[in-house]
Amino acid sequence: MDRNELFNRLMQLENNVSRIHEDMQELKSLTVALVEENVALQIENDNLKTLMNQELETTPVQRISQTQEEKKTPQKKQLQSREYFATLYREGFHICHDVFGKHRNGQDCIFCMDILNNKL
Repeated sequence: MDRNELFNRLMQLENNVSRIHEDMQELKSLTVALVEENVALQIENDNLKTLMNQELETTPVQRISQTQEEKKTPQKKQLQSREYFATLYREGFHICHDVFGKHRNGQDCIFCMDILNNKL
């Protein structure tokens, strides 16, 4: 095997490794996106299950009185929303408008912090 052939094979191998690395990065990005979506869906599913269980546990008369009470005190609903946003943020997701629901990768976001500080 001469030097040119050896060099050509080495270059092919390097190109192959580069392509594999790019494929791995793409798969990693897709995996992160899927995990983020899965966590968000799990949280939403848990919240819906909780709401459904609360609905099933209440009688029609209680539902009417709860509806009337909610109209009188909308602040209770706001507190639940704020707690939900705080929970999402603690679990590592953005709650700011631009990138809502994306994973923060352990970094704080000043926009999310602003929302938490102003609304909580």
